[in-house]
Amino acid sequence: MTQLNDCISKARPECSPKIKPKKKLEKDIQREICDWLLENNYFFWRQNTIPVWDKNRFRAMPKYTPRGLPDIIVLHGGQFIGLEVKNERYGHPSYATLSQYQEEMRQKILANGGAYHLVTSLDQVQQIL
Repeated sequence: MTQLNDCISKARPECSPKIKPKKKLEKDIQREICDWLLENNYFFWRQNTIPVWDKNRFRAMPKYTPRGLPDIIVLHGGQFIGLEVKNERYGHPSYATLSQYQEEMRQKILANGGAYHLVTSLDQVQQIL
């Protein structure tokens, strides 16, 4: 108890609880990127590929919608640019990874002359574009 009182009376930094910085959610990073793209007059759209309800099955993807599409698609200077947005895993961007379907889509986009980027921040997008 005396250690606690000592900490309170002296307000020592080592006594204060460690507050972890809140990591950004992917949807918040996507929103930042889309806001910036809009403000800077890029032609883009947010690709939402959440499956829809089907009576016969739990969920079904819309017909002809491939799995693994990037979150944001930009057409810039005649080039297709796919941006897959991930939040930083374990506090480091290199731990962000693609699913199997996303990796397959990345390969198809690159094979057809497009660009594909895994991004974890608006800063990365600004450097790419």
